[in-house]
Amino acid sequence: MSWPTDITAMDKGRVLEVAFDDGRTIRLSAERLRVESPSAEVQGHSPSQKRTVTGKESVAIIGIEPVGNYAIKIIFDDGHDTGLYTWDYLRKLAI
Repeated sequence: MSWPTDITAMDKGRVLEVAFDDGRTIRLSAERLRVESPSAEVQGHSPSQKRTVTGKESVAIIGIEPVGNYAIKIIFDDGHDTGLYTWDYLRKLAI
């Protein structure tokens, strides 16, 4: 398991960059993070309940809060802030 060493919102909150202790750095767009939010609002409580979120092309990250030592909560400028992004989930999104 690798751990983040630096987490930065860049490009006016449009990109999240995460550097890991294994040397890998990933960059994810705020749009992708928002539409793939791990929140129940987006994912539902089963695969059949997953919502397709659209219209988030210009969403931006306005806050990043640590959650323990396993995740971050991302606050978006559209008011969404309920998903917990674990380190594994962020890496999976970057594939």
